[in-house]
Amino acid sequence: MTPTPTPAPLRSPSPPPQTQASASTSTLKRPRPDADAFDTDGPRRPKRAATTGGERPSAAELYKQQNAVGLQDTHSARTGDMSSLRTTKDSPEDGLNLLAHVSSQAHDKKGLFFEGSMERRGLGPQPVLTAVPDRDKGEHTQVFRTMTGGEPSSTKYQEKLGTADKDTPYEILHGMGHGEGGKKTQSAQNLASASHGANTAMIPADKAISGNPDILVDTRFNVRPGTHRAESVDQTFIHKDRPTEPIFQQRIDGDLPKVTTSQYKQLQQQAEFLKDRDALSGAVQLLNLKDGGGGKS
Repeated sequence: MTPTPTPAPLRSPSPPPQTQASASTSTLKRPRPDADAFDTDGPRRPKRAATTGGERPSAAELYKQQNAVGLQDTHSARTGDMSSLRTTKDSPEDGLNLLAHVSSQAHDKKGLFFEGSMERRGLGPQPVLTAVPDRDKGEHTQVFRTMTGGEPSSTKYQEKLGTADKDTPYEILHGMGHGEGGKKTQSAQNLASASHGANTAMIPADKAISGNPDILVDTRFNVRPGTHRAESVDQTFIHKDRPTEPIFQQRIDGDLPKVTTSQYKQLQQQAEFLKDRDALSGAVQLLNLKDGGGGKS
């Protein structure tokens, strides 16, 4: 009999893995001649390879191209391991930087230490799709621009609010990734501004459930009232046959600094059990039998 995986505990109030806030971004390389070209009219985004006659670029190459023209990355599922492009190298100062960040957040009552009421923003439980068509890479930016009254940059938006941590880049996050839910995820209710680190911390679990229709995503943003700033993210997954009890849940600091390589590996290990669909379904069936067979409600 396959062992029953232990659901990951909600990581609160202890903050999730942190990293240095001042880490520099990797140098971007010039796109290859056979890679996607860029439109000069309208939104600045890569043309698809089919329109240029070139070779289809890799996910890593597209990531570099999008960042080179200022498109903000989101945590939608990708093929391959993107950790080398989303993380920073480990450093002996990581522990001290973690303490400094937590102390600063506690002092300023930000992130996991925010006090007062917050808006819970999200789509509610949504099933993961087995396949999702390619998306318009700039659509979420246009939606965010409408939300903010004209500001498309998540970092500049936080700077104008006066909530940005120094040397911390911010991105437009999807609560439910486009790679999980498709077109419906490109809505204001599913978008918020949070750090590059927070975005990165969501990726391992999102990749682990990619294409699994047995999973419902119920990820929510805890948004500062009157803004689009997520103080924290509650990433939550539910099995369709046990809808009242999450099988995975973690709370992520909305100002989380860039994630280190070792921290990313730790996040991958914590989400590993989500990849085994058969074992997960078996565990849910056993839990439902233990509870009298009444899993669905």
